[in-house]
Amino acid sequence: MYYRKYRPQTLQNIDNEKRKALITQLLSHPQHIPHAFLFSGSKGTGKTSTARIIAKVLNCERNMFADKKSKEVDACGVCDTCKAITAGSFLDVHELDGASNRGVDDVRALREEVKFAPVQGRYKLYIIDEAHMLTKEAFNALLKTLEEPPHHVVFILATTEEEKIPDTILSRCIPITFNRATHEELLVSLERIAKGEGLQVAKEALSVIAKAARGSFRDGAKLLEMATQGTDNSIEAITAMLETQGKKGSTELLVALLEHNEKRTMVWLSAFEKRGGSAKLLMESLFDELHELLLAKNVLETASVIPKVVLDKTTKADIASLTKKLIDAYAQTKYSPIEMLPLMIAVSSFCEDKKN
Repeated sequence: MYYRKYRPQTLQNIDNEKRKALITQLLSHPQHIPHAFLFSGSKGTGKTSTARIIAKVLNCERNMFADKKSKEVDACGVCDTCKAITAGSFLDVHELDGASNRGVDDVRALREEVKFAPVQGRYKLYIIDEAHMLTKEAFNALLKTLEEPPHHVVFILATTEEEKIPDTILSRCIPITFNRATHEELLVSLERIAKGEGLQVAKEALSVIAKAARGSFRDGAKLLEMATQGTDNSIEAITAMLETQGKKGSTELLVALLEHNEKRTMVWLSAFEKRGGSAKLLMESLFDELHELLLAKNVLETASVIPKVVLDKTTKADIASLTKKLIDAYAQTKYSPIEMLPLMIAVSSFCEDKKN
């Protein structure tokens, strides 16, 4: 898959310039390497990829850590160590899933392992994904090791829910926030993938995909792969694919909703359902547009695609009411035997509110 094949392998490959500069600075002094990082941010923003890059930098055979005369902070990406880390076969890099290794016994076993020196490299790295899933007891067991780890050990905790990480753990980590990718960063990423695959895709079409990815490098790569499975890479064909995925085309639905036109709304949703569209992804797209709309109403953003005549008639109370109903419908979707039903009920209720 594209997002795996083209995930960044070195610091130089990281598309977010601020994050690249920060990590480079943190790793520039071999005698003062942080012993614990906390990577927080939404899915698909590069947390695990960056953790693996740090593992390469610290263990690469050709950079400043291997040769005191070298000033290169980045990993080379081609030595045996870098290749082994990329392949997941390097014995000193341990990736743990916090959801399935969340108990106190798992952490106690880890605590015993860290005492031993690295087998292949200079540093042992423990990458704990979805770290917020650890139990309270597991966090307590991890605390002492984070506080006084052996000099050869580096922990990288990755989470999508930083608020669930205990303060005692947070205070012992270097926090790095992974914000959603900007439109320009996504374009750079998509252009690199398209070039690597020899795809003939217009920049305008890539821009459409970048917007639909909603700040996720992973989603952008997946959408590009889906969009280019056929022979037609035109903007029209890609837009049609995104509409089926609920990633685009929701503007027409939102306009009908803001006009409280229940009949037009139901006709649109019925046609979307028949095309095999996803109600959940459609609501995520609506949330994005409502976010832009609220910014536009507060004169903070002028990029809303909602027609001005509709924008002027829409109140902030309308936006709040619709958002609340969609949030409730989104939560109920996974329990509904008919995926589209909670959404249909929500929009029908919103339109009825205006009549009353």
